[in-house]
Amino acid sequence: MNSAPLNSKELKAQAHRLGFVACGLAPAEPVQQWYARRFRQWLQLGYQADMQYMQNHVEMRLQPTLLHPGVRSIISLALNYMPSRQQPGISLYAQGRDYHDVMRERLRQLMAEAGLQGRCFVDTAPVLERYWAWRCGIGQFCRNGLIAVPGYGPTVFLGEIFVEQESDAYDQPLAPPPHDFAGWQSLCPALTPQGLDARLCISYQTIENRGELPQDLHLHRTFYGCDRCLRACPQFGESQPTQDEAFQPSPQLLGMQENDWRTLTPEQYKALFKDSAVKRAKYQGLVRNIQNWKP
Repeated sequence: MNSAPLNSKELKAQAHRLGFVACGLAPAEPVQQWYARRFRQWLQLGYQADMQYMQNHVEMRLQPTLLHPGVRSIISLALNYMPSRQQPGISLYAQGRDYHDVMRERLRQLMAEAGLQGRCFVDTAPVLERYWAWRCGIGQFCRNGLIAVPGYGPTVFLGEIFVEQESDAYDQPLAPPPHDFAGWQSLCPALTPQGLDARLCISYQTIENRGELPQDLHLHRTFYGCDRCLRACPQFGESQPTQDEAFQPSPQLLGMQENDWRTLTPEQYKALFKDSAVKRAKYQGLVRNIQNWKP
């Protein structure tokens, strides 16, 4: 094990060269009580709907050393995903390649180049990503609970590296923790003062829900995901198109028109979404959504 402290300045320069728009570090301490209370309350209210995985390993989410014994520092990183062009039927984040794959590749490359010992995570482990982005000083909480990175807004993917080295310097949050997340019910009924109620969220219903869609759910702008709370952020105005080809839609996806979606075949689905996050909804789920879509 390398006992030398991380050179935080050099690490951030390496991250920038790999395309990350923000990189920050924090000691691997337990999640602060204000956020831990909020997370526990969110679960108690049932706002996770049937996403059972959110209820698993609660203590592990709140204590990094339970997830990776020996972790000393946590590195939070962000990638700008705002596409320069978009297919209007699909949420902004899912226009290009699956972010899990892209972010994981970049994180592993950074670990190799910087000689980091530890593990990297991209939305598939019990890690409170938004909290660590705030704690590592790379973004601020929006009132709707999203993280906005200065200069890029909330259109960013987040990833973490749990490393077994201390750093020569740690970052501080850009702003104090918010006293409350008031929610913007007038703009999205899923937003509450206690957080996002997934049961009322179009993204949850069109992606995670494997059953029938609620009868009162109306799909207008998209049939996969929803950018309503994203666009409601004042910080959305800071979003800027990325030059990263990984997050640009393919010509085939851009060329899809309403009638093409209405007659989508399994073969077309596989060709369009082979390397896309959209495949999470499965073919039957996407067809269900399209049948309920009224652009």
